[in-house]
Amino acid sequence: NSCISGEGEPPLRLTIAAVACAGSGVICGIPVQQLREDSVTELNLSNRGLHVPAAMLVAYLIPATSVLKNCNLLKNRFDVESAKKLAKIGMEKGIMLSGMTRDQTEAGFSSQHLQPADAILIASDLKFMAVLTTLNLDLNKIGAEGAIAIAKALKVNAVLTILLLGDNKIGDEGAIAIAKALKVNAVLTTLRLDGNRIGAEGAKAIAEALKVNAVLTKLSLWNNNIGNDGAKAIAEALKVNAVLTKLDIRANNMGDAGGKAVRDAVKGRSGFVLELY
Repeated sequence: NSCISGEGEPPLRLTIAAVACAGSGVICGIPVQQLREDSVTELNLSNRGLHVPAAMLVAYLIPATSVLKNCNLLKNRFDVESAKKLAKIGMEKGIMLSGMTRDQTEAGFSSQHLQPADAILIASDLKFMAVLTTLNLDLNKIGAEGAIAIAKALKVNAVLTILLLGDNKIGDEGAIAIAKALKVNAVLTTLRLDGNRIGAEGAKAIAEALKVNAVLTKLSLWNNNIGNDGAKAIAEALKVNAVLTKLDIRANNMGDAGGKAVRDAVKGRSGFVLELY
């Protein structure tokens, strides 16, 4: 604050800008001076309890760097907007933000209490990764916003074949976003959406995607409360889709009518694995 003159409390953005420009040493665990001097190649700030002001500070400092290539910002307390800003800057500078490396073929983030902001940072990094084939985000809380970010990455990613998003509370909004990605993605073969409360609307969106998707072979929709309407929509899609070979649609409150529709849709299909009840 000694860098700022005038009366009253300075705006947060101005304070953070002053810290980024003139701060010395380490502030909030962030090596401000080293970043400004461009002497940091890797930075691990994961799980530090950092809030939005810290995200803003990193966002101010990253554009000044040229040697920083890998930064881990996961498991902090950033909001969606600050994560989006960081992701944008990371994309522009070619800096990884999730701790993943470009040569990884598998990434496991299961049960790590990840939030929407974390998924946004992971999705940003997916655009840099040319060999990652498996991404496991099961049992987190990325929500609809996180699913939307992952879906956007899927639209351009040409290598990821296995995506596990079970138990993430993505809801119908998240499922609709994933479904839109499935319509254009040409490589994903395995998708798990267990326990995500996608409901009938989410199931209908996935069904529409299945009508045009020509690569997905394994799909799990276990425990999503899709009901009879959702099950019937999936059944109609299966009449068109000849690529899917395994479907888990258990625990969905679909009743006899929905179950029969799905069973009849794949009746006689050689090698098809249906988990219905």
